[in-house]
Amino acid sequence: MANRLNREQYRQDVKDVNYAARTTVPSLVIWLGVFIAVIAVIVGAVWAFKVLTSPAKGAGDQVRITNDGRNRVNAQEWFVGQYEQIRSTDRRIDQAAAALAKKPDGDFEKTNYTGLINRCMEMVGAYNAEATKVSRGQWRDPALPVRIDDSDSTTDCKESK
Repeated sequence: MANRLNREQYRQDVKDVNYAARTTVPSLVIWLGVFIAVIAVIVGAVWAFKVLTSPAKGAGDQVRITNDGRNRVNAQEWFVGQYEQIRSTDRRIDQAAAALAKKPDGDFEKTNYTGLINRCMEMVGAYNAEATKVSRGQWRDPALPVRIDDSDSTTDCKESK
């Protein structure tokens, strides 16, 4: 009889363990699902907050970058250097035109003249583009032109006549 009671007790213990497992695993799955859902909601809320505040943050970053001392110095130095390079290239166009006039069939003279004109126009385009950029244009030296056009013979990328 004691053996039978031990078997019954054993069967009851197995039933209890099985019942505990059947009720615990779904509970863990439910808690895991709730945890994942809460994390998803938090991540979504953070993302939505970043999206909603991005215009203000972007504007603030723009002002901070624009007013940075290194940006101011770099922009001013770049405009001065670029302007002087344009003037120098314009003077070299005059020299190349004179050399081409002396030797109109010379391949080197034609290539040099055309290359200088193209390079000068590239530099003028870069100057004008930088002058309109929000982070650089306002730091141009006031003594320099706002835009370079062909009204000034020292920066028109053409030979002087």
